[in-house]
Amino acid sequence: MAKNGIIKSVQKSLKILKYITVADEEVSIVELEQEFGYNQSTIHHMLKTLNMEGFVSQNSSSKKYDIGPELFNVWLKYREAKNYFLRAYPLLKELSEETGETTNIFVREEEQAVCILGEESDKMLKAYLMIGRRVPLHCTAAGKAFLAYMPEEKVREILKYSGMKSYLRNTITDVDQLIAQLKKSKERGFTEDKEEFEELINAFGVPIFNKDGQVIATMSIVGPAMRLTDDKMEDIEKLVLSKANQIGAALSGKSY
Repeated sequence: MAKNGIIKSVQKSLKILKYITVADEEVSIVELEQEFGYNQSTIHHMLKTLNMEGFVSQNSSSKKYDIGPELFNVWLKYREAKNYFLRAYPLLKELSEETGETTNIFVREEEQAVCILGEESDKMLKAYLMIGRRVPLHCTAAGKAFLAYMPEEKVREILKYSGMKSYLRNTITDVDQLIAQLKKSKERGFTEDKEEFEELINAFGVPIFNKDGQVIATMSIVGPAMRLTDDKMEDIEKLVLSKANQIGAALSGKSY
């Protein structure tokens, strides 16, 4: 029963939700009990309800809680994106180990893609991981994976604003040629960068979708051109697409 127009159970749930939203790490039931003094049974039922509605998600290994997919877009405005994407790290690490190459996750900021998470190859000859690095959209696998799933008008608008700088001989600087390539990439489900942005470096990119089919990030596999060849890209295609789907599910689901 509400007192002074306030429903206590709703108030408690919102306090828990706000606490999880601003926390730097995943939150346990014990931590919430210590913070608010609610009994564990009450907290458990509140979290179960919030989880069911998509406002919090639970790590199936640690059993701790983090924000859920319903808060994703709003939450990214106030907290560093890389913290949310950390739940994808085990899958990125697995992919790096299985392919032998460096893996990255990028988010888009206007006309650039920003690397927020990754795992560096353990090989002597490798592409180095650079967290925080900003790269152009038109000539990188990660960037093209964003463009490939945008309406053509939006792509033209972005490229008109950013320009299409020529970094290397293979860089595509003609917008119509790039759009034709992007259409083929969308049909195949992946993008490529063959020494378009960096000398002797190739990359393979895929989109990461949320539950509504929107591209929320992209993933790229980057390596020396002499090793990350057309044949190798073909060999790892199914593996990379599968990992991207798993990462999308981890970011959009109620558990991960």
